[in-house]
Amino acid sequence: MIGIQLVAVVVGLLAIYLSTLYNKKKVFGRGEMAFWVITWLALIGVALFPHVVEPLRQGLGLERSMDFIMIVAFIVLFLITFYSYTINSRVERRLEELVRRLALKDLDNK
Repeated sequence: MIGIQLVAVVVGLLAIYLSTLYNKKKVFGRGEMAFWVITWLALIGVALFPHVVEPLRQGLGLERSMDFIMIVAFIVLFLITFYSYTINSRVERRLEELVRRLALKDLDNK
């Protein structure tokens, strides 16, 4: 096993462990837990069996499998970042609205 494969497997197993901990602490819901476990299992699978991505790599005309994996990683990173941004924006809006209501309620009480 090549060093990078070993590192990817260890990272994947560690991430599954952390996902399980977050699920037990009720930080993750079922859907989030399923998404992350599938994501980490896919990472482990591709690390252990890199030839699985060969047909996709050839179909896209890429020279190396690592190029394909990096492109997919950037796309996934972009999607997760965008999702995180939308969630944070929603929470920020709700918090701002709550603070506004509490301030007005406090003003009415005085």
